[in-house]
Amino acid sequence: MSLPFPRHKFGQKIGIVGIFYLFYQTITKKSFMNTSKILFSLFLVLSLLVSCEKDNNHSEDDELATRMNQFIQSNLSTFYLWYDEIPNIKPESKKDPKEYFKALLSSKDKWSLITDDANGLLEEMAGTGETYGYGLAYGRFNNSSECFAIVQYVYPGSPAAEKLKRGDIIVKLNSQTLTQNDLNKLTLPGTLNLGMGKRVGDAIGPTGQTVTITSRKMNTDPVLITKLFERGNHKIGYLMYTHFSKTFNSSIVKAFNEFKEVGITDLVLDLRYNHGGDDEASTFLCSAIVPKEKAIEGTLLSKETWNTPCQKIFESDPQYDGLLNRFFVETNCNLDLPSKKIYILTTRETISASEYTIACLKAFMDVELVGTQTYGKYVTMYSFSPQYEENGKMVADEELANWLIFPVCSRFSNINGYPSSLEGMIPQHEVNEDLFNGIQLGDANEPLLAEALALISGTQRRQAKGRSIETAPAFNMLSKSFNDIKSNRIIHVK
Repeated sequence: MSLPFPRHKFGQKIGIVGIFYLFYQTITKKSFMNTSKILFSLFLVLSLLVSCEKDNNHSEDDELATRMNQFIQSNLSTFYLWYDEIPNIKPESKKDPKEYFKALLSSKDKWSLITDDANGLLEEMAGTGETYGYGLAYGRFNNSSECFAIVQYVYPGSPAAEKLKRGDIIVKLNSQTLTQNDLNKLTLPGTLNLGMGKRVGDAIGPTGQTVTITSRKMNTDPVLITKLFERGNHKIGYLMYTHFSKTFNSSIVKAFNEFKEVGITDLVLDLRYNHGGDDEASTFLCSAIVPKEKAIEGTLLSKETWNTPCQKIFESDPQYDGLLNRFFVETNCNLDLPSKKIYILTTRETISASEYTIACLKAFMDVELVGTQTYGKYVTMYSFSPQYEENGKMVADEELANWLIFPVCSRFSNINGYPSSLEGMIPQHEVNEDLFNGIQLGDANEPLLAEALALISGTQRRQAKGRSIETAPAFNMLSKSFNDIKSNRIIHVK
């Protein structure tokens, strides 16, 4: 098959080609096998795109950087969603592949990533890397450069869980007041000496207490909390889900089968801090929630829209169907809810694969959103690693094996074409959460959960006791950038 992919100007057969990393099993086994063969053939064609001819006038490091840059240019010019906005910058013009990658990105793109620590990034995405085991929100004091962090949640058995809980406030790091430049250090591996704070009225001040935590490798199971609430004739299951990782699909199976055993009538799915993750997990979750008569294995779940050249190629032949569509999978834990309705808790930190899940569910059942507007990130990122063709087989380029790029390659929508705008999803029931009230996640008095329980049972929400504040707080909460690997929907094809 002749594919109209651009030929690199050096024109000589190489060997660097990107391989898609797809975290999903959303197609039937037969379709998956066919898709794998298709992509392998595609990779062989792509192996003609970039020259790896060494320039003896360059140092070895310069030659490796140029090879990596050629790999970046080749893959972005072919698969990147905004391929037609890539500037004409020569691969040999920049010595740092990270700088070169960023220089090629569209101004519309806030998300595409590159790393020279492939293993570390993949572990982080899978939820098996080094961590402190907490989620944080950030704020800054008015008329000051000083900042603070507040704990959103902790994973059981994590370093953070030993000494911290939701609502705890951090005002110092290693005896120094926090500034905005320090906030990322609170998630970097190592040992942290944290100075704690306390809110009194409209102000936050230090308590003098110090907490020391050391990161370690651990499994961060995204099924953080499961609970059962009974309200009248309703048995309501609550599940707090922090990120999408196929590594922990078994935890969904366990939780949902336990819900089925007690006969839940309704489900509250908490995605308020779920920034996304791999496609296989989101497809699995959708397949377990959509009514059983509709979630039939192999039935269309969602669609992908690529850049114009790729879209034309993929639409021209049925063998590319797996690149344009996602399908329901068998889960052995479908809830088959009697109400055919789900309540989902959302905030601005409900992003990407979380929004994909909401969009897909909307096409098959009644979805009630409770909380605040979601982020509005409806694109899919693919992962490419340097490889080359040798004797008809793709072989990893060992000299560049530590590199991965994650460019945005497609937009997703449900079977009805939703979402079609770039705005975040607005809840039918707007409720602001309160990190300062001391109420833990899963507590029936927590504002978002309390609203969902009230809606299900038809009762009035019990208002949690709040603070009586006469004046505006002496601080503002900061918006996160969400440019980390977990804040995406990632697709990986083996």
